[in-house]
Amino acid sequence: GRDTRHSGDGLGEAVMRELAAVLRKKGSVAILAGNADAPNLRKRVAGVRREAALNPGIRIVGTFNHPETPSDAATEVASAQNDNPQIQGWAMVGGWALSTPRLMKELDPKKVKVVAVGALPAQLPFVQNGLAPVLLALPTYNWGYISVQRIVEKVHLKQNVPTILPPMEVVRVTNDNLGTWARQLETWGFTVPDSYLKLK
Repeated sequence: GRDTRHSGDGLGEAVMRELAAVLRKKGSVAILAGNADAPNLRKRVAGVRREAALNPGIRIVGTFNHPETPSDAATEVASAQNDNPQIQGWAMVGGWALSTPRLMKELDPKKVKVVAVGALPAQLPFVQNGLAPVLLALPTYNWGYISVQRIVEKVHLKQNVPTILPPMEVVRVTNDNLGTWARQLETWGFTVPDSYLKLK
């Protein structure tokens, strides 16, 4: 099969694979999908659905679209969860809803699990409290840094560089590497609370 780890659908597949593992391959799942017109997000949703189909014990309750702001996303999740109390897992193709603390009050980590794309400082408390046991972080800083590095190598240093950069791996952020990831974010210029920087 083709390597889809880094294309949109590959990222969606990874989110669902992680969520299926957290739910021990059974349960009702919802997809938080952002803007219905965004091609990259539609690909991620397609990947989530394709991976879910490989798990007969996983049932998709629905795909929920919303304006891409933290408050709109969190409102959509809270409302969908309220209308569908059977939802045990959320496959979030973006981290919008975890960029505000609201869902920490509204979702019980003993009953609901989230796997989301994105692991910025505001999203780290969800890992720590167990609501989002796995976040898939995009190395967005490196996309910019390495692209500029290659331009300098080619234009300034006259080196041969690849026309297309190899895909950069997503980083799986869990309680096991929360401190390491927090320190990585800090070196990239993010403000991260000390409590995270001190973790192992």
